[in-house]
Amino acid sequence: MERVATMFAESGFGYAPHPEITPNTHLALELGELARAEGLHAAYHEAVMRAMWEESRNVADPDVIRAVAVEAGLEPEAVDEAIATRRFRPVVEESTREAHAMGINAVPAFVLQERYLLMGAQPHEVFEQAIEQILGDAAPAS
Repeated sequence: MERVATMFAESGFGYAPHPEITPNTHLALELGELARAEGLHAAYHEAVMRAMWEESRNVADPDVIRAVAVEAGLEPEAVDEAIATRRFRPVVEESTREAHAMGINAVPAFVLQERYLLMGAQPHEVFEQAIEQILGDAAPAS
C-alpha cells in the first residue's frame, strides 16, 4: 500500500482509499457499461476512480455508485433501471471470463500490443521498459 501511495503522489493524484473496505466493484463495472453505451465511459470511469481512491467512498454500495454515476452525467432513470435489472451483468461476466483466459487476475491490468501483460500498479519505469521491448521486437533484424 505504501508503494501504491507513493506512485499516486508522484503522479499528482490523491490517495485516500477507505481503510476498512475493499469494495466489490461488479455493480460499478456494470454501470460502466451503461456509461460506455451512453458515450460517457471516460467521465464515469474518472468519477469512480476519484470516489474510490481519493474520496474514500464505498463504490460497492448501490446508493453511492448511483450518485457517482449521476454525478458523471448519466440519467438517473437509466442508472436506476440498470441497477434494478442488472442488464449489463452478462457483459461484465463475459469480459471477466476473457480476462481470466488471458491470465489476468489483478487490476489494473494492461495488455500491450496483444502480447505483453502488465498487472497491478506499476511504476512508470516498468511501462517504459515494456514500450522499449515492444519497439525492439518491432525493429527489423539487421
